[in-house]
Amino acid sequence: MNGFFDRLSEALVRGPVALVTVVAARGSTPRIAGARQFFTADGGHHGTVGGGVTEARVLDLARETLTDGRPRTFFADLRGRPGDIREGVCGGTMELWIVRLEPTACLPLIQTVAASLCGGKCLSLSTRLDASVPLALEASADAFTETLEPAPRLLIVGAGHIGRALARLADGLGFALSVQDERPDWLDTAAFPAGCEIKPCLEASVHTLKIWEGERFVVLVTRGFPQDVAALDALATIPDLAYVGLLGSRKRVATVLAAQCAADGLAIPASVLHAPVGLEIGAETPEEIAVSIAAELIQIRRRSREGAARGLDIPSKMDREALGD
Repeated sequence: MNGFFDRLSEALVRGPVALVTVVAARGSTPRIAGARQFFTADGGHHGTVGGGVTEARVLDLARETLTDGRPRTFFADLRGRPGDIREGVCGGTMELWIVRLEPTACLPLIQTVAASLCGGKCLSLSTRLDASVPLALEASADAFTETLEPAPRLLIVGAGHIGRALARLADGLGFALSVQDERPDWLDTAAFPAGCEIKPCLEASVHTLKIWEGERFVVLVTRGFPQDVAALDALATIPDLAYVGLLGSRKRVATVLAAQCAADGLAIPASVLHAPVGLEIGAETPEEIAVSIAAELIQIRRRSREGAARGLDIPSKMDREALGD
């Protein structure tokens, strides 16, 4: 996994970058506040602020900002009123800021952000529209400030066929990955995405998950009943897990949970435990089962982020005028 700020850091090494940030989103919009995209002078870009007409217009403004250095704002009206359809018909509005980042002034800060997020730490970032250095690590009254969280961490317990297929999918979905399996023959680094943490020790993998400050997900795709019970016991020491998925037939799931209840009581809250794991799509092959699990991970992740977007404390003038008609 290579996150947005890692890519931004790599781009800044080569030259100035136009950074686009959604600073306010109201109603139904393709992206929420905090969504980002950057553009480089050679035509490169990464991220998205919604696609379609909005992104095309933002690209034009980004080119202008790269040329003259002036920050710009763009108000995307996606309400699609009859006779006045502008940027789309999603139903809401977005305000976007476009600023130019200079390597000398901004690269050290971006590298700090990328390193913190890669290490599983949260931090605050402010985007300032009218400042010589548009980004800062402290809050400001005249800035768009948000708490950046590291990528969600996914621990896959079981390095078999399903675990490997799921790791490949989850890497493309932006998860920071850990895989645990006590069988050395299955811990082949070539079978997993680059950057995936691979360990034979369950306790060590659980510790990595415990200290991660972002959302934490676990999928148990082990080879058998004893491994499931051991993993659930170890996970009971971690509060506030977002998701624990248990692979198996309903018979196997019931047997595992009954064994745990008989020993220490059910350690994982019912609201967190998904057993059997995955959405019901009729999956049979390891790759299909991995798709059903990945779809459920996306579903839970997006639900947990509803309402998490932070807009500006005081709407801008053009936002108030547009929303008031």
